[in-house]
Amino acid sequence: MASIPNVNDGAHAGHGDNQANLYQDTIAAKDSQGVPTTAKTAVWNSYASCGTITRSNVGLAAPADLDEIFKSSGNYRDMTHLLTTQLELATCGARQYGMYDWLMSSAKSLGNLVNAKKIQGSGFEVDPFILAAQKDVIKDNYWLVERVYTFEYKTMDATTGTTLVTANTDDKLITTGLGSDAKNHNIIKVKVPQNGNQPNSASYFAPGMHFHYFVKTAGGSAYRLEWEVIQSVGGKTGGTVNTSTANSEYIDIECKFVGGYGGGKAIKLGTTGSSGANTAASPIDWDADFKVGSNVAQTALSLLVSRAKGGVVVIGSNNVSDFEKWCENRPALNTLKHVPFWFQTSRYSLCVDQFYKEWLERMMRNNAYFQKFGDVPLAERNKQLGLQFQKEWVNQFFFGQPLNGQSLAGYQANLTPINSFNPSNTEVTSGMENKFISYKANATGVYRQLQDTGRVIDKQGANLNLETDLFNNLFELVRSRKDQGKPAESIDVFTDSTTARMIFRAMIDYYKAEGGSNFNIQYDMAQKNLFGGFYTQSYVLHHPAGVQMNVITNEFFDDMVTTAKFGDTREYNNSGGGTGSASDGSAGRFLMILDLGGGIYPGIIESNRVVHSTGDLEDLAKVNEDYACVMKNPTKEVTLNSQTWTAIVECPTDNLIIENFDNTKPAHGIT
Repeated sequence: MASIPNVNDGAHAGHGDNQANLYQDTIAAKDSQGVPTTAKTAVWNSYASCGTITRSNVGLAAPADLDEIFKSSGNYRDMTHLLTTQLELATCGARQYGMYDWLMSSAKSLGNLVNAKKIQGSGFEVDPFILAAQKDVIKDNYWLVERVYTFEYKTMDATTGTTLVTANTDDKLITTGLGSDAKNHNIIKVKVPQNGNQPNSASYFAPGMHFHYFVKTAGGSAYRLEWEVIQSVGGKTGGTVNTSTANSEYIDIECKFVGGYGGGKAIKLGTTGSSGANTAASPIDWDADFKVGSNVAQTALSLLVSRAKGGVVVIGSNNVSDFEKWCENRPALNTLKHVPFWFQTSRYSLCVDQFYKEWLERMMRNNAYFQKFGDVPLAERNKQLGLQFQKEWVNQFFFGQPLNGQSLAGYQANLTPINSFNPSNTEVTSGMENKFISYKANATGVYRQLQDTGRVIDKQGANLNLETDLFNNLFELVRSRKDQGKPAESIDVFTDSTTARMIFRAMIDYYKAEGGSNFNIQYDMAQKNLFGGFYTQSYVLHHPAGVQMNVITNEFFDDMVTTAKFGDTREYNNSGGGTGSASDGSAGRFLMILDLGGGIYPGIIESNRVVHSTGDLEDLAKVNEDYACVMKNPTKEVTLNSQTWTAIVECPTDNLIIENFDNTKPAHGIT
């Protein structure tokens, strides 16, 4: 697979035949090789013609074509801002994040599907969904969970399972600012993984950010849970409660449960003191006080997670409308250190004032030590923030969970209204403060969409079987794609590199079992480098007949399983298991057989980019005449970027996820 060409590379202009791409205009006639001769696409891939990432190309249009692509009747299209931000990051030298690049190369503009309803007496209302047919080393993206508490820092006694135990005072990092509804919140204590190089900065978990918690219960079931951050505090712990980790740094996150899935059931937020029992007839209720009904009980979901004392947190994207106030800066790391389809709006911002820029320029110019270790240049800062946003967005694209009450029948009664910004200072007003716009929803990720349609298999830590788990399910998947006229002779299976190696060994056994003891194998041992960290090894299968299985690895999956090993070790040790030999990382191990780039893609509703400059004397003098007597004033520049998006899974039966299996060689399954 070819790498993404430079934006100035005119040789690739107009190529690509995938109609699921950014900024598509028209697809014209094709030449003898099937390449469109006058296609108008800014970002494209050729997945649709071959059905596999291993044979696809990704590229960008030439600059000369951009105006024609992005303008319609003289006006720019709705995704211009998204491309502007991506080009800016490329100018800053951002490291290529292959999974994000591949997903965005297949994104479709869906802004025309948004429904804005006119309502008499109240203006208009925007539906929070679109209706469509459904057919570096790990750094700042993964966190280990130390403990789940109630808002009072109470946790479950591991012996009785029916008593809440209060942590020592020096274990409490959040001591003020707990909201009036804090009784319905949890506090989750996290720390960086051993192989991370980021600081334990609470600003990673800014108010309004969402994060995902992956954990296994003692019975082996995987739980995928999502929270929204209320506040976070960083600091050190010690004393008698955490004697094994004295003086380690942690971040405590006060958070509200959003939703999840685990133990074969959907999970929703319960009400303290009135949660229903975990019965087969009802979904699981999450009670922040570890209760079922009015009593602390071992059947509470909180207990299952809290007693595990482990698991992994990955940060998702925020869910902030353009009409709300949100201007959070995220840490910028110095890399030179020696060691329905519901949609949401996700944003990131950068605030820089004049004094900071002048001070930074002086320090970078005159201090050699500071140039290397003290801080990062603004271009580097933009690069890091952009890459960080991409990683968080990819996590949300795969693992986003619906909000409680997010359904066509009940969203107006259950979801939070989005109103235009209403400042506390009303000396200057727009006349449109606090106007209702829509309801805030969460984009439901690929994992949850497939889980809800029975397309996720949880192995519960057991061994993977090629025949029963993989090949038999591939047969059904291939038939589904063929029935729709899609290419199905080559199927992509995404996983981590360790699992890929184990599958390679198991496939040797598979071929030998098929051919008998005298069967000789000649096989190409080399992996193929596709682009952006994607590598593939292909196998010809006998079942389904004539299908080539491409086992594709990417750092997205490697990072997840590597960090999950630390979470598994902690769970094993803290439950009395001994030395931690059970640290196989199964909670973060996936085989994702996805039509990624074809029937699974991001739907872009809108993108936005606004640059505000404050402190300009001419503007200030218009509202305060005293500024007319001032000759200089410091300025501040705020760049706000957002994209409103959804995750589209066109046909669930074209896809399958197998999760939570061990790290040993799979059984070939031939009898």
